[in-house]
Amino acid sequence: MKMKTDVIGHGRPLVLVPGGLTGWVSWKPHAEKLSTDYKVIRVQPLNVDLGLRRERLPDDYSVDLEVKALADALEHVGVREADFAAWSFGAEVTLSFAIANPDRVRTLTLIEPPAFWVLRSRGPLSPQLLDRQRQLIAMWRVDVTEEQLAWFTHFAGFVPPDLDPRTMPAWQAWAAHRQSLAHGDATYMHQDDIERVRKFPKPVLLFKSRDSSEFLQQIIDILSEEFRNATVHDLPGGHAMHVLNREAFLGLFLPFIR
Repeated sequence: MKMKTDVIGHGRPLVLVPGGLTGWVSWKPHAEKLSTDYKVIRVQPLNVDLGLRRERLPDDYSVDLEVKALADALEHVGVREADFAAWSFGAEVTLSFAIANPDRVRTLTLIEPPAFWVLRSRGPLSPQLLDRQRQLIAMWRVDVTEEQLAWFTHFAGFVPPDLDPRTMPAWQAWAAHRQSLAHGDATYMHQDDIERVRKFPKPVLLFKSRDSSEFLQQIIDILSEEFRNATVHDLPGGHAMHVLNREAFLGLFLPFIR
């Protein structure tokens, strides 16, 4: 299996990897602007593609399967080396792809990957986070309800705790993509080697938001310490900061990849 791809523009390859809620649609405005100078490849993770079609994930589904699907997609479009920018679950997939294939990465930009293995590299997870993770696992291979979706938007830092996500303009798009969350235990079960992060030789740009979930900020903080050559930026807007503050994001991202 390979991820679906959408390619526009000409120039040096730039790969954009989305999260689950809204999938590659979230990167479309960025791609249109970046395509004036780059060959922009948007990919659609398997969990999003299958979720939109209301198809169940394969029995062997995992982050590693998504990593292979990303590699196969790049082979399909003839991209050997590229700049990468990735968000949320897509950032977890891209992180593992990059540290396993540093020769295929020119630069790496990550926006709040839910890489629990990075947290575990510093010790056991907190009881509170474990309890929240059990709620995520409950979504595994089930029809994700709107109530579960609402819970997830708070858990991942899309929406402040005191706000009803159903009142947000993005709710309809989130609801349409909610079945992509049926990968519940994939992020928790995935394990990688922090030593590969320490050995990664390429420039890294990391984004977090003070308005996002604490555990996502902690993951970015650890990665910023472990990568050899990393820069961190904090943008307002919660977990979807690069969408809500697109111009501010691009103002930091473009000089980095140039």
